[in-house]
Amino acid sequence: MVTRLRMTRLSRHGVLILAIVLGFCGTVPRAAGKADVESPTVLKVRLTTSNELSAMSQSALINEAESIWRDARVQLRWIRDNRTDEDRPLRIVIARREVNAAGHQWPVAELLRFEDHSAIALASITAALRIVEEQPELPLGGLSSMRQYKLGVVLGRAVAHEIGHYLLQSNSHSPYGLMRASIDAREFADLRTGAFRLDRESQAFLAAKALASRSE
Repeated sequence: MVTRLRMTRLSRHGVLILAIVLGFCGTVPRAAGKADVESPTVLKVRLTTSNELSAMSQSALINEAESIWRDARVQLRWIRDNRTDEDRPLRIVIARREVNAAGHQWPVAELLRFEDHSAIALASITAALRIVEEQPELPLGGLSSMRQYKLGVVLGRAVAHEIGHYLLQSNSHSPYGLMRASIDAREFADLRTGAFRLDRESQAFLAAKALASRSE
């Protein structure tokens, strides 16, 4: 099962449509109360990256994804080893390979779901480089420190979006925030934007789900 996030990019020659396959507004205020003192929901994730991806890009990816989900009271717990857990982590794979999206140009990521309820989020370094550098074949070792950082942020936002589909158990999108279906590519790589936060409706769904889980 594949979910898609589309991005648009303005260029001198027109509008370029980018698609994020997986299925990367300000912080939503929360009322004070019991929910604020409850422990956050913990999601185990196991990250596998290409050897080409620098330590700086990996760190930026992790920090961006953690920051986005921290605001939604979800803690990402990164599993480093290959031990089998009873509660299997979500696998995240970052590689040069393109991801599949029939009928869509330049897919960036996709979420694959399986019958045993496991899932793998795949993100494409090549597609992310199109946003950062417009040179997908550029050797990663040739990127400046700022470009390596920005590449990690773009990948982190893409991964965070797919984590949203995984946690919300839905392929649908929201009109604003992290789970939008369409994002301008310049905003996608903008380090100053605060537009990648989970929308109120999705936050409410996850809060109710967490409360029901604690009541069991």
